[in-house]
Amino acid sequence: MSDLEYIFHPKSIAIIGAKSQPLSATNYFFLNPLIDFGYEGNIYPVNPKASEISGLKAYPSILDIPGPVDHVTCGIRADLTPQLMRECVAKGVKVVHLYTSGFSETGREKGISLEKEIIKIARQGNIRVLGPNCLGIYCPTSKISFKSSFPKDGGNVGFLCQSGGNSIDIVELGNARGVRFNKVVSFGNASDINEAEILEHFTGDPEIKIIVGYMEGTRDGNRLIKALQKAAKIKPLIILKGGITEAGTQAVASHTGSLAGSNVVWESLFRQLGVTQVNDMDELIDLVLLFQHSMPPQGRKIGIIGSSGGSSVLLTDICEKENLTIPPFPDEVKSKLREILSEEADPGTTMRNPVDLASSTPNPTIFSPILKTIADYNGVDLILIYINVSFGWDNGTNVLATMQTESLIETTRELDKPVAVVVRHTGIPESSTFAFGIQESLLQAGIPVFPSFDRASRALDRFVRYYEAKQHRK
Repeated sequence: MSDLEYIFHPKSIAIIGAKSQPLSATNYFFLNPLIDFGYEGNIYPVNPKASEISGLKAYPSILDIPGPVDHVTCGIRADLTPQLMRECVAKGVKVVHLYTSGFSETGREKGISLEKEIIKIARQGNIRVLGPNCLGIYCPTSKISFKSSFPKDGGNVGFLCQSGGNSIDIVELGNARGVRFNKVVSFGNASDINEAEILEHFTGDPEIKIIVGYMEGTRDGNRLIKALQKAAKIKPLIILKGGITEAGTQAVASHTGSLAGSNVVWESLFRQLGVTQVNDMDELIDLVLLFQHSMPPQGRKIGIIGSSGGSSVLLTDICEKENLTIPPFPDEVKSKLREILSEEADPGTTMRNPVDLASSTPNPTIFSPILKTIADYNGVDLILIYINVSFGWDNGTNVLATMQTESLIETTRELDKPVAVVVRHTGIPESSTFAFGIQESLLQAGIPVFPSFDRASRALDRFVRYYEAKQHRK
């Protein structure tokens, strides 16, 4: 286990710059979440102008706190941080998280010098520094968070993020899709604790099964390459790289002061090391869902079940563009499907791949054997099902979609192939809410759900590609 483990389990936390005002950023991101999560250690607000903050005794300085302090979160001005660091050394603090910005990311000599000064003090005093310019740690099992609304239950995903705002967005996007994080680290300028060290820790952490990251650049390329290579051999590793355009590279320099580097170099590096690179946050969460809920696929041949001929055509085109294959079913499979449907079949129902179930067959006894028949065919490696909430929508509900969902949840437990579902709607508020309910039911059953054909097919391609590359590297 990495020596970073202790930063996720402090027994006491001091919040420097906590305020009596409820809308204070330092309170909002750090003090309030500790209280709301029920953090079990000691919480020490520090402000020389207050005696009590949020019902807790406040202290003029960290040196006035009577007991030991493991972890300090700093929310005061950059020019005041060197003195704080000296006080932390005197107090025997183990970790200082600098939420404060105004350091090397500014590109100005004053900020660069300040950052060097605080790191020098920290190293002399044996203190680890997280940041500056970051939100720090979210670890549900330790009841530490930088937002009160984050899930209080943890999962098996580790997330390292160079951006504070992106760390919030990805946790919340994951929350909406049933993804839970075990540990999240927003590390900002990475003046001390950096992306490579966090990645090394996540690789050795038995509670973390999937590693994801948002990175803008690095200050230690050799160590990062070794960390990426080791991690990718052991666990699925998904990276969203920021700063891949000329303008983006310039934005990186002003955001975290990192060297973004050439996108061609990063893409080549990720490909060689077995890292799955994604293009945006949605794609990152889409892939996590597949890794979290699906068994490894044996290939890229897909069997599709839906209820609209036109949508089937579009979905087939989209899958083929993503290098997925939609093989036609042989006669024996089509015969079995005809036997199942018999007189239930609507004139619009087809037995080819995709199988298009018409609206006259809202029968759970039909859907289940169709799914099993397709899953049993060894010419198919994955099953993709689409449910159109608006098709069959009537008086605020959809009987067909509800029946298909219930049957799908029951049947999928018996299948030995990955199953993914696209749940679509036309944007009508009522149908949107209904679609979200179906998504929730499927996710709770461990079935990955996607909001569009494009996102489902793109994620499935990356998912299959990961296992293809892993097999190739053996």
